[in-house]
Amino acid sequence: MRYKAKVSYDGTDFNGWQIQPEGRTVQKAIQDALFKLCQTEIQVTAAGRTDAGVHALGQIFHFDCDKQFKDIRTAINSQLPEDVRIIECEPVDDEFHSRYDAKWKYYSYMVNTGEYNPLQRNYVYQLGEQLDVDAMRDAGYLFLGKHDFTSFNATRKDEMENQVRTIYQLDISEHNNVVSFDFVGDGFLRHMIRMMVGTLIEVGRGRITEEEVKNMLEACDKDAVHYNAPACGLYLVQISYEVF
Repeated sequence: MRYKAKVSYDGTDFNGWQIQPEGRTVQKAIQDALFKLCQTEIQVTAAGRTDAGVHALGQIFHFDCDKQFKDIRTAINSQLPEDVRIIECEPVDDEFHSRYDAKWKYYSYMVNTGEYNPLQRNYVYQLGEQLDVDAMRDAGYLFLGKHDFTSFNATRKDEMENQVRTIYQLDISEHNNVVSFDFVGDGFLRHMIRMMVGTLIEVGRGRITEEEVKNMLEACDKDAVHYNAPACGLYLVQISYEVF
């Protein structure tokens, strides 16, 4: 039987989602929990990977398991560490694929422009500098729509030749000295959001212009962008399987 699960995790102490030879990962924590329950190796497949330090409110993954559970969500949670929790878990069609069936993803990035807050240091980027939100919004419009984002990600061309993605929505708002960047798109490449946010922050600081951002995007050059916001402020909020 195939299951679809929604998971939330605090990425602070994880080396990202994907299992690696060394370091603690979210995928390994979940697979270890499933092994304890099922006494067999079970592979979980996520809708997308998150990097070290990135958090998730609504990551989606699927897995196959023949064992019957009265309450599978509670059972898995009983074996997980405190920084990972299954929010939903339900049986789905055997053809469902968490990654390939996803239609859009919603990420949010948060920046503190006020006083340094040590309690939020792992969850909100502590910039401590006021930003021109209107200027960032104007430059952010450049990312809307379908573009080749070669300049704005760390995925190598030999790893993924097609680096064209569509951003459906980009909202930038400010409340109580926290600036939020909300992205909805059909997919995002490695460090893509962090590089876009890092670039928009430089616009907000008055260090680069909207025209320079336009040139970076159009360059389709891995050496065109040198800005990358820290991982701590990034959240995978939602993954949808319905058309945007």
